[in-house]
Amino acid sequence: MYVSEIIPFRRSKSRSKVCLDDGTGFVLYNKEIHRFEIEAEKEISDETFQEILKEIYIPRAKKKAMHLLEEQDRTTVELEQKLKDSGYPKEAIQIALDYVASYHYTDDDRYARNYIRYHQTGKSKKRLIQDLKKKGVSDDLIYQAMEDENETDPKEQIMKLLRKKRFDLGNSDYEKKQKEKAKAFRFLASRGFEVSDITECVHIYQREVEGP
Repeated sequence: MYVSEIIPFRRSKSRSKVCLDDGTGFVLYNKEIHRFEIEAEKEISDETFQEILKEIYIPRAKKKAMHLLEEQDRTTVELEQKLKDSGYPKEAIQIALDYVASYHYTDDDRYARNYIRYHQTGKSKKRLIQDLKKKGVSDDLIYQAMEDENETDPKEQIMKLLRKKRFDLGNSDYEKKQKEKAKAFRFLASRGFEVSDITECVHIYQREVEGP
């Protein structure tokens, strides 16, 4: 592999990014760059790179992955992106992902089920699915988890949220009432509920707060 340039970090004078000609790169401490005799516009032998992986990157990537999972549960894709953002080469990232998965520290099925159970009272089924897809959970796992874990009725959810937020739809001022109704619609739509369900529930809630 050919080193195109070495870029020092602004925030950390002790580290630099080693940029490769294929557009990838990795981060090392400057003393490590010196130790392995890495220079811009020169080749890194496969033997040297394998030594860097074994001695530096694989242990660090495993440790970083464990630390990130101690902070909070993450999907495999989320953890992979975090390691990429930290400057680990893809070879070390894959080994770290395999390592934590072997101990079930990452488990997308478990993550999806926990996410649904925790968030289903405040988000629609549609929104839960969208969120999990963004987190990199596969469709098969998402839909199976939804079938097993989601126990809410969308209209019941909407009514609970309307009552919890106490939208003032009983206000005698017409303009204020309309603004509050629009606010309620935006709030519920942002959580992925269907327009038809929102409309029906808002009308029910409005009659409820207005009273006889």
